[in-house]
Amino acid sequence: MKYCAKCKKIYTKSEPAACPFCGRELIDDPSSFSPVDIVTAHGFELERIAAALKDADIPYSTREVRRDMGIQILNSAPPENCIVTVSLEHYQQAAELLIGIGAMEDAEELTDDDLQRLGSDEAKNEPESSPTKGAFNKAVLIIMFIILVGITIAAADVIGRLINPSFYQ
Repeated sequence: MKYCAKCKKIYTKSEPAACPFCGRELIDDPSSFSPVDIVTAHGFELERIAAALKDADIPYSTREVRRDMGIQILNSAPPENCIVTVSLEHYQQAAELLIGIGAMEDAEELTDDDLQRLGSDEAKNEPESSPTKGAFNKAVLIIMFIILVGITIAAADVIGRLINPSFYQ
């Protein structure tokens, strides 16, 4: 599998050396958290896709395709097209869902090797700390911040007394 970081596209069927859209060199081993543009839609179709992804608990984001924002702002029109983006680890599940509801015709299918590698990436990137450790770490950081602010104020006070001793009398 190859991935274009600029276009946010994956290539599995035909693996070119460079992205056919932007010409950038493709990445051989993308992270499982890499964003992938899965489909472009607008209006009711976009709402239908968003609802299906939300119901399937697949995290996604949308962004507007920017063409002529001036006319869009003047007309107060909704965005003409939006690109739906999912993470690479959710790509296969999202593609199957969108093909199933008729929102996509075809998608790059990830091979078993790709899915296995993404699974091992997930295991590597899972947090090892429990919620209790996270709360403890936050508390320690807050205390350290308060101490740092106190030291900064004390240092500023000492420097001020050295520069102008009559000001503090």
